[in-house]
Amino acid sequence: MIQTILGILHREIRECIADKRRFIFLFGAAAAYLIVFGILYMPNIVKHVPCVIFDEEQSYTSRQLIQDFDDSDSFRIVEYARSVEEMNRALKEKKAYVAVQIPRDFSKQIKTGRSSKVLLMINGSNIILTNITSSAAQNITADFSNRLAVQRTALATGSDAQSVAKYIAPVECQYRVMNNTTQGYTFFFLIGLAMVAFQQGILFCVGAAMTFEYKNGGFAYPRWLLMGVKAVFYWLLSMLSYTLVIVLAHVLWGIPVKAPFIDLFSLGGSFCFAAIGFCMLVASLFRTEMQFIRMIIMYPVPAFIFSGYTWPGLSMTPFLQMLAKLFPLSYLSDTARNLFLWGHSPSLYHNVGILCLLGAVCLAGAYVTFGWGMKRYSVIKSSGEKT
Repeated sequence: MIQTILGILHREIRECIADKRRFIFLFGAAAAYLIVFGILYMPNIVKHVPCVIFDEEQSYTSRQLIQDFDDSDSFRIVEYARSVEEMNRALKEKKAYVAVQIPRDFSKQIKTGRSSKVLLMINGSNIILTNITSSAAQNITADFSNRLAVQRTALATGSDAQSVAKYIAPVECQYRVMNNTTQGYTFFFLIGLAMVAFQQGILFCVGAAMTFEYKNGGFAYPRWLLMGVKAVFYWLLSMLSYTLVIVLAHVLWGIPVKAPFIDLFSLGGSFCFAAIGFCMLVASLFRTEMQFIRMIIMYPVPAFIFSGYTWPGLSMTPFLQMLAKLFPLSYLSDTARNLFLWGHSPSLYHNVGILCLLGAVCLAGAYVTFGWGMKRYSVIKSSGEKT
């Protein structure tokens, strides 16, 4: 028994060295994503969005508002339009993504005690720019409106400006952002993208190892022993790759690791087990590696979307929520981000248990389907030899 296990293990190591793609997939995919997308998200936040201004009034009050937009980090004024047509053309040609139109009677409406409306036009094709600019513009105009009201009321009544400010705006909102204080995209996106690449590296590596057996001597070993040695061997390699992801994320991009390592490795270990079982099950259904790759290459994008990492699972339909539960990534990505940034996840041990169960079920299924595949290939091979 020991000699058989050592023989399978030696064979697996030899094949990994001969087929260097397995190491490249397993260790290179996540590292490449961390480096490439880390550089992409290096600015960390979106600011200085190009903005065009169309000031119809050209008054002191309108110039004050324009100055507030110019002082904001969220906007960068690139053009002052002289007509609606020029403003629209700047948006259409993407010289600017935001346009601010101040009406001709802007200060007149304010002086007569009526509200004055400022038009904000945004190129909504990019939802991130839309959310950032609309929120920033609302804050700027609200602050400008309150400040203007305080100045005029204090001037009219001869009161102290601070007292008037408390009367005009008696409620002040204070907020505190936890776990991602800068609201940076590096912390938000990079962990999930690295985990997607890490998962895909496992799938390509283990898939190549499984389909290899149909043509290269898998018949010589007991099926349960062959699959067991493979599962343990690639689980150990996957955990090394997972450790590399954690180290690179922290060292290269400064992503905090607030959770105890036992929590991180409990999640990672259970995910590797589930991903290997899932891959063995799927790969055993295909006779060649190319057939497997053609199918599995369609998996990462739906798995990432359904995982709830960017679009919350609570906002999905019940059917899609049930579908997402079939993907191992659904139990990893968002939980991993919570562990990195928050140091805790209320669903950690629930997800660890689900991943272990999912891995066990997939391995049991793979044991059956791999046996069918070996028999089918044996028949095809023997009939081919006779002919």
